[in-house]
Amino acid sequence: MQISENLAELLDRLFQQNATWEELIKEIRAASGLDLFEAEKIALSHQGWRRLCNHWINHDRQCKKQAVGHIKHRGANSLITLVGEKFVIVEPKAN
Repeated sequence: MQISENLAELLDRLFQQNATWEELIKEIRAASGLDLFEAEKIALSHQGWRRLCNHWINHDRQCKKQAVGHIKHRGANSLITLVGEKFVIVEPKAN
């Protein structure tokens, strides 16, 4: 997924600052004007955020619950898939 240099810098900065997922998505949306799903795709295009989210959705009860809801809501367009008993972030496709 291609993102602007400004968004790439924002992702890196927030990752280094240990921002929360909610803070990250809010900042992406404010900087880009994108909707929630597109902001999530941008966030998950960052290798560090994707790795961190993979950990969260498999080890944090609330994140796991949100992952299940995301899969149900997005279906085939989900950014998360279930492989065996483990949730995995799907690298977002370029638009």
